[in-house]
Amino acid sequence: MVDPANPALGIKGGSLFEMALGVAIGAITFTGSVIAFAKLSGRMSGKPILLPARHLINAALGLILIFVIYSFIQSGGSAFLFWLIVLLSLLVGILIIIPIGGADMPVVISMLNSYSGWAAAGIGFTLGNIALIITGALVGSSGAILSYIMCKGMNRQFLSVIAGGFGGETAAAAGGGEQKPVKLGSAEDAAYVLGNAGKVIIVPGYGMAVAQAQHALREMADALKKKGVEVKYAIHPVAGRMPGHMNVLLAEANVPYDEVFELEDINSEFSQADAVYVIGANDVVNPAAEEDKTSPIYGMPVLQVWKAGTVFFNKRSLASGYAGIDNPVFYRDNTVMVLGDAKKMTEEIVKALAH
Repeated sequence: MVDPANPALGIKGGSLFEMALGVAIGAITFTGSVIAFAKLSGRMSGKPILLPARHLINAALGLILIFVIYSFIQSGGSAFLFWLIVLLSLLVGILIIIPIGGADMPVVISMLNSYSGWAAAGIGFTLGNIALIITGALVGSSGAILSYIMCKGMNRQFLSVIAGGFGGETAAAAGGGEQKPVKLGSAEDAAYVLGNAGKVIIVPGYGMAVAQAQHALREMADALKKKGVEVKYAIHPVAGRMPGHMNVLLAEANVPYDEVFELEDINSEFSQADAVYVIGANDVVNPAAEEDKTSPIYGMPVLQVWKAGTVFFNKRSLASGYAGIDNPVFYRDNTVMVLGDAKKMTEEIVKALAH
């Protein structure tokens, strides 16, 4: 019989555990997602926010949360302890995400997707809802697989991402060095070189997605092909914010599938390309991943754009990417920076190609 004064009484211990675990994971997912959104949208710095003794704080909060969940079950379902679980979990969600650099947000997002699935599955057990259990387990497992794919694409360990990942202590100190000279170019410069090239490789990144420049990019590729230029697209597995992000956007713009190549298939061709057009990418084309053992992205597979004859690099500014580190490609002799909004710059190149 359930006591009207305390409706939770009468619920079995197993169901209370499922309820507590589900709400804890859900609360962590919620605040973690808010922080991830704020970092990616520019509402807060994409750099890590490193609290003193953060690992100790997180471990202590985790132990306290476990104790409160245990006490909640032993109490038979105390409303006070239930809401304490919610508040502690909300705090944990914030604290485990803010130390993670923006470059690792793709892994964080897929991890949070996984958490949301497991939270749904936990509530499904409590409610005895088979459909909720199955769908939650599918979302949770697919998110976990996606996290593995992302970590593999960045040559990272999952635990190292959660502990700080890219943009950690090393990267946090970067970006304040001496400003080096760069070659600045215009849309007309890019159009002239690209239009007279034999082979051009286009490397899209998150900046293209933000500017919604995929349609203008396809128009540029079509204009180049009319001039007899061979055009290919090079896709990094973690370009954008999810695996396949660039592929989806290019498909939306009706880019032929046979012109789109993954990193493993296209990297050997950069040395044969007359020109490369990097649009909105940064960390995924950073040679520090291969050349600088002290770099936080060392070991991550990258697109070797610097091997092409000429590299046109389209970004809004010379700011570092989400990893928080400088990109040596900016300062190479064969690199021309065409700064500005990705869509507007590409549209200007298309107009210049038409003349």
